Amino acid sequence: MPFRLSLFLYFIFCSGLDSVSAQELTGFAVEYGDTFKEWKVIPADVDINLGELNLSWPHKLEWNDWEYQLDGRVGNIRQKWINRPDEWELIDGEYVVSIKNQWRGDLTIWKIKCDDYTLRFESKYSNLTEEWTLATDKYGAFDIFTEYEGDPRDWIIEDNLDEDVPLALKMAMVFLVTHYSVPHR
Repeated sequence: MPFRLSLFLYFIFCSGLDSVSAQELTGFAVEYGDTFKEWKVIPADVDINLGELNLSWPHKLEWNDWEYQLDGRVGNIRQKWINRPDEWELIDGEYVVSIKNQWRGDLTIWKIKCDDYTLRFESKYSNLTEEWTLATDKYGAFDIFTEYEGDPRDWIIEDNLDEDVPLALKMAMVFLVTHYSVPHR
């Protein structure tokens, strides 16, 4: 294969990978009625299929093991230690994301780390988990709130993060909202 052709194909391949990590999200919603173990993730690009965030073992109703897929990306989110709901790990093949609460016992303020990124994601109000925001503005803004007050089935995402922020970090924030803002049923 000529060098120029292989260089061109390499460039096309790498460009495709970057577009996956720059995926903008607009919302997420439960898939079925009032069960909170299966979610549809809605990308901004209408040409991309809806993504999913689901319990890995829904029949067991164990809320400590999740999986997601969106636009060809697949990831797992697992509670790192048994009986410690304050530390999680997200692995999607390319990234390993550490998700820890900032202070033990407070499940409304989280530190999310991946490579050179460190984000602080928190509920706007300590007694109400219907609005979440990225407190770190170094990489842009990311806000999540319920579409209808008091109804945790449908959420809106205002995703104004830099394009180079990996999808894995966004999915970590979506996961925190789904896990800590809804009843486990």
